[in-house]
Amino acid sequence: MTLNKAQLVENYVSYLMEGLDTESLEVMVFDLLVREYETYTEEQIVGEIEELYGEEVAADLVESVSGFDSY
Repeated sequence: MTLNKAQLVENYVSYLMEGLDTESLEVMVFDLLVREYETYTEEQIVGEIEELYGEEVAADLVESVSGFDSY
């Protein structure tokens, strides 16, 4: 038997999502994003924040964890 792995993954993910309530989906997304961003350098994270949300948001988020006014 030959499987189409990509389609199997998509079908399984769809099946999982159908059985989750909103709170469970939020927890899953949070966990997956944390796992992904843990692989980034600090510079990559700040760069992505700046690209998506601007320098002000990036500065605010950096300040919230460092106590410094800038990065």
